[in-house]
Amino acid sequence: MRALLALARLTAADVLRQPATWLALAVGGILLGLSLVFGMFNFAEADRMRMLCSSGIAVHAVVALFIGVLGASTAVHRELAERTALTLLAKPLSRVAFLAGKGLGLLGAVALCGLLLALAHAGVVEVGAVTAFEFDHDPHHHHGEREPIAVPWGSLLGGHALAAAQALCMTALAVVLALRFALVGNIIACFAAWVIAHLLPQLGWHGAFVIPALDLLVADDAAHVAGGLPLTAVLAGLAHALAWCAGAMAIGLALFQQQDIP
Repeated sequence: MRALLALARLTAADVLRQPATWLALAVGGILLGLSLVFGMFNFAEADRMRMLCSSGIAVHAVVALFIGVLGASTAVHRELAERTALTLLAKPLSRVAFLAGKGLGLLGAVALCGLLLALAHAGVVEVGAVTAFEFDHDPHHHHGEREPIAVPWGSLLGGHALAAAQALCMTALAVVLALRFALVGNIIACFAAWVIAHLLPQLGWHGAFVIPALDLLVADDAAHVAGGLPLTAVLAGLAHALAWCAGAMAIGLALFQQQDIP
């Protein structure tokens, strides 16, 4: 257990040190800033806040997903392909501990990156609410005279929790796929799974055995309405994500036990 936790910490630290991780976070921050600026082009305050809340949650989900897929390909597939994993497996570290440690480290790093994006989004939303999306430069106009826009913080927090659940589900899938696929193949497979998971509800299905039910983890416009995202829906989505991640990792561990490392 100690070796597993140590490997998880090293994996998380390695992912957070990658320039691509910080580049993805920077792009996410730029997109959050642009969503605030674009809100100025809507006349209705409700529409401005709706767009800002929805876009920020979407940025969280997509950027964290990208970091998870990239990290899985680096931490798992590259080490197997370059045979550096043999060094760890030659020590008293089982294959189960190796893959579980890598998976936990990746999930932790993705969750931390998602938290940073959520905090940045909360700051952007607060700026939009206080300024009412009116960024004039008239020194005689006092911002305190404006009526601040109400922010549905509870629903917004729930939306970010579901966005994190989406990213964690896809990261767990990327870890399993990284046992066989390199970066490009992993990206294609995860993108296909993402698209299929959002198309399945149109057929009356909520996910499948190898596809997470991502439609249960989407806040949509409910995130910008106070009480629009019930706590029960958030808890149900988080429970599904936890169960799906555990199942995906269990399948990955079973496959890795039978896999030959060239």
